[in-house]
Amino acid sequence: MTEESLVGGVKLVEKAPDNLDVGEGTYPQQGGKFRGVSIGRSDTGFFPFTHRTRSNKSYEHPADIPDNVITFVRSTG
Repeated sequence: MTEESLVGGVKLVEKAPDNLDVGEGTYPQQGGKFRGVSIGRSDTGFFPFTHRTRSNKSYEHPADIPDNVITFVRSTG
């Protein structure tokens, strides 16, 4: 994929989740808390997503995303 890749209207970029701008998302994470999901940023905050779904709620910071939300989103990928 290139920097211009889009998934669900989110531009995929190679940045840390905390550094995302509105409309950007990370490539799927390889390890850590966000393993297997991408993190996106909207006007209302940060959210985990895969190519099939995203969380219904956005959170103020990536660290605020609950583990059970990440687990559910990961299970759809």
